[in-house]
Amino acid sequence: MRVLATAADLEKLINENKGRLIVVDFFAQWCGPCRNIAPKVEALAKEIPEVEFAKVDVDQNEEAAAKYSVTAMPTFVFIKDGKEVDRFSGANETKLRETINKHK
Repeated sequence: MRVLATAADLEKLINENKGRLIVVDFFAQWCGPCRNIAPKVEALAKEIPEVEFAKVDVDQNEEAAAKYSVTAMPTFVFIKDGKEVDRFSGANETKLRETINKHK
């Protein structure tokens, strides 16, 4: 799973993965729920290799967080063919899995 340092890194990832679902985990180091779900997101990334997973630290990559209007952490943004197809906020593993299955 890639950690994206800049908004340009996120755009590059989107352009490289046309046709694939991308799950972007917007998180913060200080966010307890983010730390709790992180190992589960890592496990899903290994379990579902046809989906591209990436992480954005909102404090380090404010531009990407602003572009996607992220105001709560964690926020999961689902992108396919360059377009946002879904999103939700909160450390909900069941909802994460369901949303991935809906769009992959």
